Amino acid sequence: MSDLLSIILAAGEGTRMKSDLTKVLHQVAGKPMVEHVIDNINEINSQVVAVVGHQGDKVSKLLEGKGVKSVLQKEQLGTGHAVLQAASYIKEHQGSVLILYGDTPLLSPQRLKQLVRQREEQGAAAAVLTAYLEEPSGYGRIIRDNNGYIERIVEEKDASSTEKEIKEINSGVYCFDSKCLEAALTRLDNNNAQQEYYLTDTISYINETDGVIIPVVCEDNNEIIGVNDRVNLSLVEKIIRKRINNCHMKNGVTIIDPTVTYIDEGVTIGRDSIIYPFTYLVGKTEIGSYSVVGSHCRLNNAKIADKVNIVDHCIIQDSKISDGVNIGPFAYIRPGSIVEKGAKIGDFVELKKARIGENSKVPHLSYAGDVEIGKGTNVGAGTIFANYDGQDKHKTRIGDNVFIGSNTTIVAPISIGDGGKTGAGSVVTKDVPEAVTVVGVPARTFDKTKGGSEDN
Repeated sequence: MSDLLSIILAAGEGTRMKSDLTKVLHQVAGKPMVEHVIDNINEINSQVVAVVGHQGDKVSKLLEGKGVKSVLQKEQLGTGHAVLQAASYIKEHQGSVLILYGDTPLLSPQRLKQLVRQREEQGAAAAVLTAYLEEPSGYGRIIRDNNGYIERIVEEKDASSTEKEIKEINSGVYCFDSKCLEAALTRLDNNNAQQEYYLTDTISYINETDGVIIPVVCEDNNEIIGVNDRVNLSLVEKIIRKRINNCHMKNGVTIIDPTVTYIDEGVTIGRDSIIYPFTYLVGKTEIGSYSVVGSHCRLNNAKIADKVNIVDHCIIQDSKISDGVNIGPFAYIRPGSIVEKGAKIGDFVELKKARIGENSKVPHLSYAGDVEIGKGTNVGAGTIFANYDGQDKHKTRIGDNVFIGSNTTIVAPISIGDGGKTGAGSVVTKDVPEAVTVVGVPARTFDKTKGGSEDN
């Protein structure tokens, strides 16, 4: 396969989406649909240029992050006019030019390779990706000659009643020889019902100059689905998520019911892990091996290690969970939290920027924000780490092997030394030294070495 130039047409507003966001930036399986197109093209080693228009600044910013150059189509005057905006790139290129749309995220790299390869192997001036549809309404129709080559493409609004009965349609995806395309673009006019410059008119010019245009039939009609409205968007989303789930299952992950399990494309899962229904794994979530994620959980950019057990109805965001941790049910782990090996985060526990040490436990009904907890510590039910004074957040440090009694309130900033204890219902407002017990409201300190107590 020769060097390839790919042109993505991404200038349209997408009015049928009825959205303030331009169409190609709507997300499918966790990323903008145009990003799916770019990623698929990148697998076939191509220089990529995108034609942008509506909300061009937003689209260009995304494209720049993907290493894609963009050109602006100030007025949307048809597909041919859009391609003309990339004329300088076409002129400089020697070889195949692939043209496709930014709203077709289902096109596979294998299909794109097939289109380019067949044009090059047959020495054709152009190749058009086509498909056979039982209901072809809305698509341009493929008119073949006696040799089976493409003679012309007729748009729906310009087609006769006989031509509208043709089942073979134009997907809108093309591969041209760069020099043939460059010459054909100079001949475009807008003499049609829409008064637009159709890229399909290049086919007629190539035929007039004795060029050959071959059809390449797409056997999977799903691949050519373009997103024009929210109904199309939901259909494409469903197909991509099915592909993602099938890939994970083939790689050794058990998904109990893949039809109601939602996994973004950027997620990784180790073998022998189990994912229960109605769970969302989104963003760049990573799950190790032998872990279990229960029903109705949502993990967003979470780093989950091996042998982690997450019980139903948990939310974990931008946090790291180490090996052998048990979480839930109904736990809420907010961004910036780290739960270390063998720890337990129980039911109705909320963490925020919390570090829970190895084999420590926060088993029930507690809030731990801006806190560091050492190893082997137990936090009793109903404990609150009061980290906010009305203006600023403050940090709490808890040592190793500490026992926090039920319904303790710990008012930050504060530290409790190794082996310290609080009695049930204590309000702790001062630092607690190692191996010291505090009880009461306000808490009183009991120091066995001194035999007395003082207010805390």
